[in-house]
Amino acid sequence: MKNPLTQSLRCWREWRRQQKLHGRFAFADARMQVNRVVSPARLHSMAAARSLANEAEITQAGDAWQVQLRDSGLSFFWPSDPDQNLHFVIEQEFSAANPHHYTTSPIRLSPESTVFDVGACEGLFAFRALKDGLAKRVVCFEPSERMAALLHRGAETNGLANGITIEHCGVGSQTGQARMIAGDNPDAGYLEYLPSGGSHADAVPVTSIDDYCRSHQSALGPGDLIKADAEGADLDVLLGAEEQIRNGAPQLAITTYHVDVHAERMIAWLREIRPDYSLRLKGFSFWTTKPRPVLLQASTLP
Repeated sequence: MKNPLTQSLRCWREWRRQQKLHGRFAFADARMQVNRVVSPARLHSMAAARSLANEAEITQAGDAWQVQLRDSGLSFFWPSDPDQNLHFVIEQEFSAANPHHYTTSPIRLSPESTVFDVGACEGLFAFRALKDGLAKRVVCFEPSERMAALLHRGAETNGLANGITIEHCGVGSQTGQARMIAGDNPDAGYLEYLPSGGSHADAVPVTSIDDYCRSHQSALGPGDLIKADAEGADLDVLLGAEEQIRNGAPQLAITTYHVDVHAERMIAWLREIRPDYSLRLKGFSFWTTKPRPVLLQASTLP
C-alpha cells in the first residue's frame, strides 16, 4: 500500500531534481493529479471503475471488446477483458487535466496538420485528432500485429479510415529489426536492435522517422506533430527523428515515464538540436515503481 507521506516526498525530490537539471518543470504542472500519485491505488481504481461505467458502453465483439464512448461518439476495440484501467486510457485523450493529454499548450494543431502517432495502440488519439479537426492525416505506427488489426477495425467503425495510415512497425533510432526488452521495472523497456540479417522470434520491423520521411518523400513542419508512447523506446524515437526535428521543428509530445532518466536526457538533447523549442514537462506517474515525469511537449509556434 502506498504511504502518502513517502510518495509526497518522492514527488518533491524528483521535482527539485528536474528543476536543478533544466528548470523546465513548473510546480503547477508537477502537481497535476498528484492526488493519484500519493493516495492508495484502490481509491483511484474505484473512482475509475465508476467513471468507466458512466462514460462507455462496452460489448464483446468477436475476439475483442468494443468500447463506445457516450460523449464523443467514438469507438475503439480492446484486446482483453476490460477493467477500470480503461478509464485512464479514455481520460488521457479527453481531459486536459490529465498530464498524459497530448494536445495541451504549447501544442497547437490545425485541420492541415500531419501527425505521426508512434505506439498508436487502440487508436483513440488518432480518432480524436481526426474527428475534432486537429489533423488532416495521422500516420499510426503500431508494432503489435494484434493491436494494428484492432486499430484498423476502429478506423473503419468510426468512418476515419481515409485519414489514417497504419504502419505495422515500431519506431526507433534506426531502421531494421528489433525486439523489446523489459528493463528493471515492467514499465522500463528498450529496443534491442538485431544485426543486419539477424532474426529472432520476437523481432518486429522498426523504422526511424527520418528514414520513413525520406522513403515517403515527406517532411514535417512546425504545424505537424510527433506523438510517442513507445514503451521505453521514446528517446530512440527522438534520436531517429533528428533530421526532421533539426530542419522542420515539428511539435513533440513524448512520454517520459518509462525510464528514470528520459526526461532530462530528452530535454538536454532538444536544447542542443533546437534551442528555440518551448518545452513543457507535465505530471508524475502513479502506476510506476516510483513517480516519474509523464510527458514532454515541445513547439516553436508563437
